[in-house]
Amino acid sequence: VLYKFKSEATPEQREYVKELIKELPSRISALQSVITGEKVLNPLDHGYDMGAIFLFESKEKLDEFRPHQAHTDYRALSSPYLEGAYINIVNRLDHVAEERPDKMVFDMETA
Repeated sequence: VLYKFKSEATPEQREYVKELIKELPSRISALQSVITGEKVLNPLDHGYDMGAIFLFESKEKLDEFRPHQAHTDYRALSSPYLEGAYINIVNRLDHVAEERPDKMVFDMETA
């Protein structure tokens, strides 16, 4: 997920959103882990300020995550500070990875 903060979002509000994201794995067992990071200046960044990678064991776990109350709460609490988000769902194709252990192969979907 790529996040674009509203221009008026303070550094404290940005950090608050980041902390909300980092808390999710402890609140939702379907979420294995999450990695967050700040933007590195890049002409192709399209104005996004922060990114997060959410790791799930399976699509079924992702489906459990989406309606979870903690996820709903996080979205409601973070939305006042966000102008937008870009969600890209990536599925690791394990059957291909088994044939080519030297490669990480993914199927991508934009939501």
